[in-house]
Amino acid sequence: MHICYIDESGDSQQIRSDIDDKQPMLIVAGLFVDAQKISNITDEFIHLKRKFYPGHFKVERHALNVLLKEIKGSDLRSDIRKHPANHQIVEHHFKFIDGVLNICKTNGVKMVARVWVKAYGQALSDQSVYTITAQQIAKRFEYFLVDSESRGMIIADFRDPARNRYVAHSIFTQKHKLGRGGDAYPSIEETSVFGISNNHACLQIADLICSTILYPIAGRTVCSSAFNNTHTHANYDAIVQRYSRRIKAMQYHCSENGNKRWGITVNDPHGGRTSIFPPP
Repeated sequence: MHICYIDESGDSQQIRSDIDDKQPMLIVAGLFVDAQKISNITDEFIHLKRKFYPGHFKVERHALNVLLKEIKGSDLRSDIRKHPANHQIVEHHFKFIDGVLNICKTNGVKMVARVWVKAYGQALSDQSVYTITAQQIAKRFEYFLVDSESRGMIIADFRDPARNRYVAHSIFTQKHKLGRGGDAYPSIEETSVFGISNNHACLQIADLICSTILYPIAGRTVCSSAFNNTHTHANYDAIVQRYSRRIKAMQYHCSENGNKRWGITVNDPHGGRTSIFPPP
C-alpha cells in the first residue's frame, strides 16, 4: 500500500507585470510514500523538528504533540531570501532541510509536481488548474502503483470545503466513468480525501519540499526571465545549487503510450519551459 500526499505552494491570483510582487506561479506536488514506512517517517520527522527548533517545543512533554506545530516552508524560504547563504540562520535551515530530504531518501519517497506560471494580467483558474493537476498526479500515481505492484490512496492537504469538493470530484469522475472507459485509476482505492497537516508528517514534508525547495528553484530557473520580484530573488540561487540534484533524483518518471512523462513539469506562457531542470 502507498499513499500519495498532495500539497501546493503559491496562489492563483492575478499578477499584473514583471515587477508586481505577487506570487508568479502555483505549484502542486505529490509525494508517493510506502504506507508501511509512515510510522518510521513520522518518528524521524518529529525528532528532526525537535532537534533543530527546540524553542518551538520546549513546553511539549509528549513527543507526538510536536507534530501539531508546523515549521512552514514559506517561513524558511523567507529567511533564506533575507540573508546570504553563509548566514547562520540560512545554514541552520539548510541543515534541517537536508535532514528532511535524507528521511525521504532512506524511506524511498518519490515525487511528482506541476508548476503553473502566470501570464501577465491573468489570474489562474483555481478550479481548472488544481483539478487538472490532481488528475495528472493521480495518473502518475497509478503508473507508480502498477510498477510497484501496490495499491494506493490519495491524501491532499485540506484547503476549504468548496475547493476540496471539486478536487475530490475530479478524481471521483475519473474512477467511475461508467460506460466511458471504466476506472482510470484502478490501483487507487478511493477518491482523494483531505487531511489536516498538523496530523500528518508527510503533508508537512510535502509543504517543506514544495515551498522551501521547488518554489524557489522554479522562481530562479523558470520565472526569473519574466519576473523580477521577491519570488525570483537571487538569494534563491543557494537553494538551486544545493538541492537541484537531490530533487531531480526524487522524481518519478513514467511512460504513456510510448511517450516519456517527466516527474516535475512546467506550464510556462512566457518562455515555453516544460521543466525546472535542463533537459537530460
